[in-house]
Amino acid sequence: MSAEPKLSIVIPAYNEAERLPPTLDAVRAWLDAVGWDAEIVVVNDGSSDGTRDLLEGVAAADPRVVPVTHADNAGKGAALVSGVAVARGERLVFFDADLSYALDNLAFAMARLDDGAELVIGARDLVAGDSRRDYGPLRRLASWTFNGLVERALHLGIRDTQCGFKAFRTEVARPLFAALTIGGFGFDVELLFIARRWGLRIDLIPVVMEARGGSSVSVVRHSVRMARDVFAIRRRARRGGYPERPASA
Repeated sequence: MSAEPKLSIVIPAYNEAERLPPTLDAVRAWLDAVGWDAEIVVVNDGSSDGTRDLLEGVAAADPRVVPVTHADNAGKGAALVSGVAVARGERLVFFDADLSYALDNLAFAMARLDDGAELVIGARDLVAGDSRRDYGPLRRLASWTFNGLVERALHLGIRDTQCGFKAFRTEVARPLFAALTIGGFGFDVELLFIARRWGLRIDLIPVVMEARGGSSVSVVRHSVRMARDVFAIRRRARRGGYPERPASA
């Protein structure tokens, strides 16, 4: 692998010892098939199920895999902040350890970045029909309600803020993630709020989510926390708590 790979794939992982191996196998096989020079940064966010040992073993066998470990569980947003901080690729993408989105979306996202986009986000609402396969009714209702709340409170103009597939120019990703104050699942909204504030070109691509099961997310508990995060973002913005876009981005 070259000193600066073309792409950094960042995957947050919390107690993913079962779901992570097939995901890493699939990602590495896909990269081999397309011939891309890439690194796979996996952030073990304080797991207690053997995820750390698994990652160390895989990394020892494949130098493309870069393990990062948190001593304690800090949240998905915090895990991604750590992963982005060590990423070396010219482009960067993150997605979840369950590989809910087809890897071919990577090619579409990279094409948009090459065309001038600074941030590319998966948009399940752009897909005709059912783009959230295997979503239960409670999760569908929570998603619809949350996205409505985000739009009313922050006016982002993005109907699917929580899609777990997002790609960036790395020089933009670094200051974006460094500016985050939310470590949990509400980080997506804060990230997009800052991106809008900075005037970044944001492109959307249609994606289909295949829920894999085994998630540690509690829909009700996390929905309440994320709603609080939305209002915290608005309060912080009104106090001038977010930085201006740096010249390097």
